[in-house]
Amino acid sequence: MVSVIGRRLAVRRMGVGCLRITKAGNRAFILNYFVRGRERRMTIGSWPSWSATAARHWAKELRVIIDRGEDPLGRKEQWLAAPTFGDLAERYLQHYAVKKKSGHRDAEYLRLDVLPHWGSQKAADIRRRDVLELIERKAEHAPISANRLLATVRKCFNWAISRDLLETNPCAQIPAPGVERQRDRVLNADEIRTFWKGLETARMSSEVKSILRLILITAQRPGEVCEVECANIENDWWIVPAEKAKNGLSHRVPLSSLALRELEPWCKPKGRWLFAANPRIRPIQVNALAHALRRHQHFGSNHFAPHDLRRTAATMMSSLGVNRFVLGRLLNHVETGVTSVYDRATYDHEKRAALQKLDHHLQRIISGRADPSKVVSIAGP
Repeated sequence: MVSVIGRRLAVRRMGVGCLRITKAGNRAFILNYFVRGRERRMTIGSWPSWSATAARHWAKELRVIIDRGEDPLGRKEQWLAAPTFGDLAERYLQHYAVKKKSGHRDAEYLRLDVLPHWGSQKAADIRRRDVLELIERKAEHAPISANRLLATVRKCFNWAISRDLLETNPCAQIPAPGVERQRDRVLNADEIRTFWKGLETARMSSEVKSILRLILITAQRPGEVCEVECANIENDWWIVPAEKAKNGLSHRVPLSSLALRELEPWCKPKGRWLFAANPRIRPIQVNALAHALRRHQHFGSNHFAPHDLRRTAATMMSSLGVNRFVLGRLLNHVETGVTSVYDRATYDHEKRAALQKLDHHLQRIISGRADPSKVVSIAGP
């Protein structure tokens, strides 16, 4: 029996299904069924790609699903409407990562390492095997970066679960591929002197040179030094606002004579950032420091990273008699325990005294005037 549907197609009954013939002569097998009183029409496949036997067999399997009260066409429509990983990643970056200080790193990992492989893939279809292949590919040449990539992908899926966009996280129970060791690199006095003198002729931007010196002078985090703003410098104080501090706590850093000397050329009204990249619309990125040191490691010592300068300054102050409590306040570490809830003192005086000790000691080392017998010994590599 042939019946006309609209003006463009006809339907021929074939067992439990139908053959639809369009006005242009195209043919497709379809299945008509009812779910909860609603008539549904689902395309099985086009002829001749699908034979009548294959279409009839698939229609029978669909009938089993329908008899269970499920709607196969509804499931198909739901799958088509489901977000791809690309959709998910963009929503994660816009609604969550943008609020994080490390959000730009999440964006870098997702857009460079993940989206080229999973961008058009349905997020719900990504399996543990897919994650393992992605991470192993990265770990072949950068195992520690592979750890960060895994953490970023895991956070993205967890965020989607928290927003009821997904039900499972394929990153569950996948171990980090790279073995991370706690760094203990500390520069000794000779290395500090060589590093300081080497910066004078190093082929780096003046901004990067100043940032590296200030990390050693102030013992502050490289990322926070990179993002210092002109408005954050108040006389001989550097105010690190809560939104820029790693632990989310506002912090006051006293500026020693070396720090003020280093900052003087930059503390002139010229924009928001003290150390800006070209064009001057954003601060120097912290990874630029590590790249600069790797390219110009001619300081006559074993390799060191920007954060090692902060560790060197902290170790030197400890060796000079600064107690650990004051050192922790100067480094802006989070203090645990009930006492910290009640003790809201800033310890400005103690922090200034600690950095003055460091300043005097650094000046003796840099000038070469220090008596070797009186130079405080600090741990080497």
